This record gives sequence, structure tokens and C-alpha cells, in this order.
Amino acid sequence: MTPIKNESKLNKNGNRRGMHRHPNSLKNLEKRNNKGNSHAKKDCSITRILKDMANDPAPERWLEVEDKGKGLTYRQAAARRIWLDAIRGNAKITSELLDRVDGKVTQPIGGEGGEPIKTEIIVSSDTAKNLTKAILNGKGT
Repeated sequence: MTPIKNESKLNKNGNRRGMHRHPNSLKNLEKRNNKGNSHAKKDCSITRILKDMANDPAPERWLEVEDKGKGLTYRQAAARRIWLDAIRGNAKITSELLDRVDGKVTQPIGGEGGEPIKTEIIVSSDTAKNLTKAILNGKGT
């Protein structure tokens, strides 16, 4: 048996088992979380930034000519641009606008001719057939 160079790092059983901590151990994860992650504390997502900017005044140079001087916010300017694009014939924008304003059309779920969807279960063994019949009849196994 080869001697261990630094015996002060041995546990009570004389080996090193459990003496080092894995970086993802619970204790180390707690230490990392307690230090604080500035990005985790505040939401820096694009969605959050857009929501924060939505009520800011929109720069005049980006507005349509007819909207200049009205003091529109980004939110108002974007809504007006969407309406104008829909009116001008942009099919994608028109579809999105109608889905938002009128709601999406519900799609019926069913089989042919509106009939309920039928499911067929194919079982190969007699034991499986008996179990399946029992379950379909509401009896336990």
C-alpha cells in the first residue's frame, strides 16, 4: 500500500472519501446562491426591457409623418404602425391583428363528420385481453 502524502486530509476512516466538496454539492450551491447573482435578481430579458420601454416617448424620427408632434409612446406608435400595415394589405399583420382583436377561431376536435374520435386497442395475449376488458368495464386489475 502506498502511503498518502498528506494525512491531515483524511477522514476518521483513514481515507479521503467525502473530504472534498463537489462544486454542485448542496452546500456549495447554497454558498453560490447566497453570494447573489446580479443577473438572477433583476430580469434582464428582452421582454422585460420592451415592457419597460413601452410607455416611454417614441422618437419623432421613427414615427409616420402623420404621427409626428402627437407625443406618442412606443406602445401607441407600434399599435398605429400595425393598423397601418394591416390597412395597406400586409396579410401576416392582418391575420395577427384579427387574432388579437377578435380572438383565434376555435378548431373542432373530432372524427369524420363531427363524430367522436374512436380509439382501437389491439392486444395479442388472452391475459392482456382480459385485463383490458376489466379496465374498460371499470373493474380494477
